[in-house]
Amino acid sequence: MDLLKVSNLNAIYNMWPPYSMEELFIMANSTDMNSPFFRSNYQFRGLILLFCDTGTLDIRVNGIACSLKQGAILMILPEMMVQPIGHSVDFKSTTFAMSYDFIEKFTILPELISNIEVTNSPVTYSSNMGNEIIREVTQLIIKYYSLPKTLSLNNMIQYLMFALITAISSCYMSLTKKENLQRNRIKDITDSFFELLNEYGYQERNTSFYAEKLHMTTQHLSAVVKKKTGKSVKSWIGFAVINKAKEYLNTTSLSVKEISYKMDFADASLFCRYFKRYIGQTPNEYRNQ
Repeated sequence: MDLLKVSNLNAIYNMWPPYSMEELFIMANSTDMNSPFFRSNYQFRGLILLFCDTGTLDIRVNGIACSLKQGAILMILPEMMVQPIGHSVDFKSTTFAMSYDFIEKFTILPELISNIEVTNSPVTYSSNMGNEIIREVTQLIIKYYSLPKTLSLNNMIQYLMFALITAISSCYMSLTKKENLQRNRIKDITDSFFELLNEYGYQERNTSFYAEKLHMTTQHLSAVVKKKTGKSVKSWIGFAVINKAKEYLNTTSLSVKEISYKMDFADASLFCRYFKRYIGQTPNEYRNQ
């Protein structure tokens, strides 16, 4: 299974500065069936929005069979497994592929990624009014995307993409009428993360460990925790590690080498660098102050 990134798509379609964007790729009203989106199985490190302009498309997303007809919107969440099945001869589509970094500041992202309705129903259709809004925003994005890029233009496109995702999200009832359930889901994930952190935090320093325990992607966990607490997962892990290290230094006579071994660092020098990066002092300087 291929692992797609925006950089791969830019290279395949010869999109280079100043027309390309590092974190966003758009293929508008395309009939290119040799595209990676329709040619092979893949995962994408980000969010994909695919609009069925004409014809039909059959595709499997995370094991769920999806059939798209004209007007359908396919939302593929980060790192879902995608398996194209087939399409009609008159099939045309417009595809937006954006990296996780491109959308991580979007406030609705944690709710979107953790939403069961979106996960189980990747295909949706908008109302007549929603169609009009989506069409107008989409046309603006495509227009500006075709221009030589500047920092201000990149920012404008990014905020227009946020508007587009918001408009599509309104097609899902659970994202418009069940906000309390979304907030509860975020709270449950965050609480579970802190329970794991209390148990493993002084030894397990990789976000992937906690994400695997919670059966989600590292991006999903990071987005949820950041949304709920204002701090990143890495910040909280560092906080747990340093607190445990301080506890050893303040309450035991263990050597720095012994502490580093207990905290599962490869060697004492790595532990010292880690500690100093957070505290501004070496472990011995902290202990002897």
